Parts: sequence; structure tokens; C-alpha cells
Amino acid sequence: MLLTLRERPGVFVPVAVWLVLTILAGLAGPFETYQLLAPGPRLAYWALIVGVSVLVDMGFRVLLRGQALGRRLAARLGFAILLGWLVHLINMAVLDGWFGWSSLAWLVGIVWVIAMAVEGLVALNRVVHTAQPTEQTDESPDASFQSRLPLDRRGTLVRLEAQDHYLKVVTDIGEALILMRLSDAETELAAFDGLRVHRSHWVAIGQVQKVQRREGRLMLTMQDGAEVPVSRTYRPGVEAAGLTV
Repeated sequence: MLLTLRERPGVFVPVAVWLVLTILAGLAGPFETYQLLAPGPRLAYWALIVGVSVLVDMGFRVLLRGQALGRRLAARLGFAILLGWLVHLINMAVLDGWFGWSSLAWLVGIVWVIAMAVEGLVALNRVVHTAQPTEQTDESPDASFQSRLPLDRRGTLVRLEAQDHYLKVVTDIGEALILMRLSDAETELAAFDGLRVHRSHWVAIGQVQKVQRREGRLMLTMQDGAEVPVSRTYRPGVEAAGLTV
């Protein structure tokens, strides 16, 4: 199961976070759960709390994918209210004496502070990472971008796919996950023979194997076998590049 998940970073990371945080919280028993719950129920309680938190966070990240930092920070208040309510309901069912608006307000405040801190750290990490100079090793138009990849994944670019704050980079010898926005990658690859075809997808034109229309939608089959959708916004550019049926 873990080997299968590792092939899907978008699934493996949340599952790993859920497992690690569940075990740590189950052992440490924060927020008086060590005193209130026996080991078995305590582990089950934290598995549920962490699981709900991870799922709600994944949902918000999908909804906010590609949005500016300010909009993501504002939306985190809604995230805190929703998650706070869910945890409040769980606590009312599990913990004796848990009730009232003050308990709910405390939960929402804690969740909001943590969510804002995480978004801030992610944004800071992205700024630092993007600001780091990259050493260009040759004159190819994607040399700077290639230097961001692990050495064993550097090859002919096939496609890019946005995954939350990360970017899935597929080359002809494998794939890698890097911390970068698709819009920044598109700018860095402006001289490369590729184009944005969807809010979450960029393709190398020379790696498109087949163009087909499915239910009125244009689909591109890439060298790695993936089918990439073309959105209405980017369709004129795709057709101008000669990718038509």
C-alpha cells in the first residue's frame, strides 16, 4: 500500500501526515486527552480528529488552488469555522463536559491561528525557494528550470501539473515534485516550446502524441500516456499551436 501511495504524492503526503500526527497525539494526549481517555480510545479519537482536519484541509486547498496569498489567508477563516464546528461536534459526543459557545470559539481560534501560521510558512518557503539563484549549465531554454529537478529526473520535459503548492514535473525519464507555482514555471519556460493548456496543466508541444475531442472537449495524449484536458480559456492558444483534430 505504501509503495502504491508513494507513486501518488498527492495521496501519500496527506496519509503520511495523518499517520504521524495520529500516533504523536495519541501518545502525548494533548488538550487533557491523556487524562480523559484510555490509550485505545485516545488513539481512535485523534485518528478521527486528524483525519477530519486533513480531509477539510485538502478540500480547501483544491478550492483555493492557484489563488493569491491574500485570498487564501482570508478563506482560512471559513476553514477554521468549519473545522472548529466539526471538532466541536466530535468533542460533544466523546468528551464529558464539553459544550457551549465558549468551547466552540476557543476551537475556532486555535484552528485559525494554526492555519494562518502554516500558510505563512508555506508562502515564506516559496519566496525563499524562488529567490535562490539557479546555475544555468547550458544554453537550452529550460536549463534554469531543469536545475530545480533531482539529477536522476532531468530529461526532456513532457508536462507540468499543479498539485496544491507543488508542481509535478514529468520528463521522459521520470517525474518529480517541486515547490513552485505553475505560473512561475510558465514564466521561466517562456522560451521553451510549450504552453499552458489548463489552469493546472502545461505541456511541451513536441511531446503531444495525439489530439482528440471527447464530449466536446479537447484532450491531449502525452508521451507518458497521460491525457491532459484543454480548458476553454486556453483553447485558442492550443489551436494556434497546431494542436487540433
